[in-house]
Amino acid sequence: MLTAVPPDLVVRLDRRAGDGRVTARALLAGTAAAMAGAPVDAVVVDRAARGAPLLRGVATGWHASVSHTGGLVAVAVSRLGPVGVDVEAVRQLPALALSRRWFAAEDTDWLRGQPVERLDVGFLSLWTGKEAVAKLYGTGLRGGRLLRLRTAPPQPPAWRSTVDDPDVLVTHRELPGHVLAIAHRRVRR
Repeated sequence: MLTAVPPDLVVRLDRRAGDGRVTARALLAGTAAAMAGAPVDAVVVDRAARGAPLLRGVATGWHASVSHTGGLVAVAVSRLGPVGVDVEAVRQLPALALSRRWFAAEDTDWLRGQPVERLDVGFLSLWTGKEAVAKLYGTGLRGGRLLRLRTAPPQPPAWRSTVDDPDVLVTHRELPGHVLAIAHRRVRR
């Protein structure tokens, strides 16, 4: 079972206050520049037609994903293939009701097996995993289709294959006040 972040993938977090989009853009450019061993101005951060980040300059052809919520920004950059990242602030929510409405029955069954005090974190772990996979695919969660995608129950820090696409790996991290998920496509060599 893989537990480390693959060497072609860099994930960075920033806890700055203010506009998450501005912080995300700067953190993304800085991350890609550091990976390239180049100055920040050698990286151009653009947007693809559907809004996903698009790297140009010395990072042309690399893959990127960003997420921001409640004072935390996460970026992921990969040289070898698509990547998705999502972060959510932990908060109280009707986890089981939301799971029954949006998730596959297996997800809801897993969530029911969690201790009551972990339902919110469990739900958000499932949600962030699905969102990260949706970003990897470049589709987002439009139409609710990917909310039904079975991503396998979270087991941080392991990378686990999604149920519906074994070449897509997802990992989760619990951070103080936040849940983070990262998805990337397995590279076969």
